[in-house]
Amino acid sequence: MTRAVATIVTLALVLAGCSGFVQSDSPETVTPVAVPTDGVGYPPGVSDDAVVPSTLASAHARTLATTNYTLVTRQRVTDSNGTVLRRTNHTRYVAVNKTTYAGRFRQNGTELNTFTTRIDYWTNGSIVAARYDNRANRRNQVAWPVRDDGPVSDLSERRTIRGVAEAVALSVADRSDGGVALVGTRFTNPDRLRTPLFVSDPHNVSVRLRVNHDGTVSAFRLVFDAERSDQQVRVTQEMRLQHVGSTTVAQPEWVTNTTKRSLRE
Repeated sequence: MTRAVATIVTLALVLAGCSGFVQSDSPETVTPVAVPTDGVGYPPGVSDDAVVPSTLASAHARTLATTNYTLVTRQRVTDSNGTVLRRTNHTRYVAVNKTTYAGRFRQNGTELNTFTTRIDYWTNGSIVAARYDNRANRRNQVAWPVRDDGPVSDLSERRTIRGVAEAVALSVADRSDGGVALVGTRFTNPDRLRTPLFVSDPHNVSVRLRVNHDGTVSAFRLVFDAERSDQQVRVTQEMRLQHVGSTTVAQPEWVTNTTKRSLRE
């Protein structure tokens, strides 16, 4: 039973795909502007002429590997009438050691009848504790030993950032002392994009990333059209990095009431 719970928690977090802060319903119009040449530098992986996805993503992860932070992602899938088919919110709180982190995952949607998934989780590198609601809306609290990477395999969203940069042609729209804004409106390799479950054929893309000079991607907003079960949908995926250097990850009170299980059960 506990192995099944661990699988459900992990799959829920992974299959949601990338997500972030939802704002307007329509794609953002982004037009690259002339970049100043006043000596202001570029973040790793970014230059006047190109963006190197692997370098950009690695710099983001490397910088966050030495600090604590809060990372919020949200995702929304809507039909052609603007009706929300699926909404996903995920907030994670990460300690400096990266083995201790916690999160809140919420997802609701209309496919396969209306459903809601609510998961709170915490890990200290030795155990994973999860609090979730089953189909009868009964609260379950279970803990089990950590195996592999724990419930979240990409804490910094490095793979998501690399996938976006590999999927869309990015260029510098703005550069300042705080960093650069990267924009893109053309897919070059859409297969590199991490799309939500049951969503395919992404097109009509618009993306904007804010990259600090230390390489961290502090925010991005991605909007694209796609197909889902023979209908046209719009996907909005956003991420925002918060409280860098000031996030604390305390053990939640409910962890002490969890039922300890073995992954073999």
